[in-house]
Amino acid sequence: MKLPSVYANKIEKDIKNNEDYFRGDKSTKVKDLRELKGMFDSRGYANRLPVSLTLRDGRKVSDKLVLCKSNCFINLNNEKINFDDIVDYEIKK
Repeated sequence: MKLPSVYANKIEKDIKNNEDYFRGDKSTKVKDLRELKGMFDSRGYANRLPVSLTLRDGRKVSDKLVLCKSNCFINLNNEKINFDDIVDYEIKK
């Protein structure tokens, strides 16, 4: 049996589907974590990276992150902060 021929159109316009923000639900905008994950080296370590996090339950946490795993950050007190719980962040200098 022969497969049907397929025609693919060339895309000549700029597609903007990689935005800094995406919608979690109608009331909460979640900030993308790519910039924060980029501060860690290839093994997932950072030297006490000071950040201010806003979590999904409304708490604001000022902490120092030391490790980035596949689904969470770990702070100096060995506490896990899941990526899904982070709504907004700010990297302190």
